Amino acid sequence: MHAPQYHETLFSRLYLGSQHSTPAYIPILKDLDRFLKLSPEQKHHCVLRTDAGFGSDANLDYALDEDWHILSKGGGGRRPFALARQVAPDDWLDLGKDSWIAPSVQSPAYVRPVRHWVLRWLTPHQQIKYATLVCSVMEWSAQETAAYYDDRGACETEIRSDKSGLKLCKRRKHSLAAQEALVLLTDLAHNVLAWNAHIMFPEGPLAAFGTTRLIEDVLAIPGHLIIREGRLVEVQLNQNHPHAETTAAGLERLLKHYGHSE
Repeated sequence: MHAPQYHETLFSRLYLGSQHSTPAYIPILKDLDRFLKLSPEQKHHCVLRTDAGFGSDANLDYALDEDWHILSKGGGGRRPFALARQVAPDDWLDLGKDSWIAPSVQSPAYVRPVRHWVLRWLTPHQQIKYATLVCSVMEWSAQETAAYYDDRGACETEIRSDKSGLKLCKRRKHSLAAQEALVLLTDLAHNVLAWNAHIMFPEGPLAAFGTTRLIEDVLAIPGHLIIREGRLVEVQLNQNHPHAETTAAGLERLLKHYGHSE
């Protein structure tokens, strides 16, 4: 299996602030089944990468039984430290940046074969921490498994960008249904940006802009929309804005891509 490819499409479920991650995992997978309608073979080519909050044995067993591949930190508690004590000193593989990985000596049993790893790292305050890593892609090495898990940073960066750029954390409604509607609108805005930003700006300085800068520095350019007979015929941007020319060219590329170049 090749390195996982991550689809940028996002959709959300809304929970109370006190909700723990663990009971949300299986309902999310059921939603994915309904939403994506993947065959068992297609799901077997997808890797679910989750942190320890979702990594209970029951959750991972459910995902494996439903033909998904998993790459997840196991649940916390005493298990990581207990398993780390069983690792021989020479079995730790250096991952760099004060972190190490080793195969688990006694692995929990799951419904499908997995590789079970123990992680050890040194915090900036020189404290030693432990965790477990569960991966069902058997051909990945220890280093590959750790690297693919650490790639989650890109997803977390997108979430932080949504919180700041789309003001996700600042939207509060008294009604749960109204708050959920706002969250879903945020998902829609995220997806529109993810799908279209690379079409508008395939290269140049704006190609590196994330959600926050696209919204605050590009989509906020003052201008006018000229609509005739219910059809958008012209977009006028303030030519004094530093990104106006580049944005205008990006809009032309976007319209051409969707067959509206005239």
